[in-house]
Amino acid sequence: MPQEPSLAPHPSEQHAAWQGALHGGDDALLEQLASGDEPAAALFELETYINGIYRASQHPLFSKPMPDVRYEVRRVLPYADEIRSRAGWRIREFDVGLLRLIRRSSALSPVLGAGVSMGAGAPSWPDLVRLMLEETLEKGLEISGEAKRYTAEQEQTAREVLAEVKAKGFSTDVERLMQGAQVCYDLCGQHLFNLLTRLLYTRAKEPSETHRAIAELAHAQNVPARGPGLFPGWDSIITYNIDALMSEALTEQKVPHAAWAMRGDELRGDPDELARKSPWHQPVFHIHGYTPRRLFLITDVRYVFSTSQYLTTYKGPRSRILETVHGGFLANPVHVAIYAGCSFTDEAMNGLLREAFAGYPGRYHYAFLKWPRDRKGREPGREEMEAESAKHLEFGVRPVWFDDFKELPGLIRQLQ
Repeated sequence: MPQEPSLAPHPSEQHAAWQGALHGGDDALLEQLASGDEPAAALFELETYINGIYRASQHPLFSKPMPDVRYEVRRVLPYADEIRSRAGWRIREFDVGLLRLIRRSSALSPVLGAGVSMGAGAPSWPDLVRLMLEETLEKGLEISGEAKRYTAEQEQTAREVLAEVKAKGFSTDVERLMQGAQVCYDLCGQHLFNLLTRLLYTRAKEPSETHRAIAELAHAQNVPARGPGLFPGWDSIITYNIDALMSEALTEQKVPHAAWAMRGDELRGDPDELARKSPWHQPVFHIHGYTPRRLFLITDVRYVFSTSQYLTTYKGPRSRILETVHGGFLANPVHVAIYAGCSFTDEAMNGLLREAFAGYPGRYHYAFLKWPRDRKGREPGREEMEAESAKHLEFGVRPVWFDDFKELPGLIRQLQ
């Protein structure tokens, strides 16, 4: 059988014709090129056009109204969708190649979910809630030699949630997990995060291979198109995890970095020694709070773990860190995120993406996601892939599918 052509992104040999079709509004020529050109070249031309028109829209002298820009993107997007659909499982080759180009321009940000820290041995959210409930039910909380215990009503809630978590594990409802976290917080207050820190680092002895793969690509790089000086390997690193495992991996690689989190109402950085002396550093934004392994004052760190903290963060006015991440990266059309270790079961996370996608339709983020079934060596059919991908495309995320979590570090390293 003839070998299928590579799907590595590259400019088309018919680049001039593409420019005429895209910028001149020639739909007949656009359809001809999209159906007849090499798939990887056609996709590259279409993706470059979408990125370019959104990038131009950010310039203060750009005169075209945003509704017209969105119309232009929507006009060409169906051609890209058709080519991607035809490529099937092999579209991963194109997407990884495109993400590589974006990272080399220092415009790509990994977003880390719980799965990345779980790869280091950290407990999952259900396990963490279970461990905290077990310990506080057995021992209560000791502060300055005085033991504090649950009220009868709190204890009943704690035991009910604990029983449910033990029975359902990963299937435990998110609201139930937050209720368990809330009753722990009602007992412990900010001291809860001393307990949480101990539980995390007792199990996570060192960064995961995924943390290390990300750190390897964080070293400084030159990006002539963005001006003089050095830029970090990643535009930013964004994490929903409160642990400092990502920072530890960056330290191993001797990458200057600073962990950013909310302290009260202020967005504050915790730079390492290298960052204090360097003209550049790799920023790491901890959306839900930050607690390193070393001795660290957590008194005024704002965490998102319990129901009340979740509602304050996502239902009230946006915090500085959410504004920074959303406005600077997720809803900025010239910046792209690649999610790793995220299940997308958190509606607040999905809501941020959905809002960004509504403003810039056709400008997608990406996610490394495990295919939900054993493929048995078979490439899924077109309809099957479209059905699975649709769940994420509706809030602006293109899945980059893999079969086994062991593939994740290798996929990240392919972005070198």
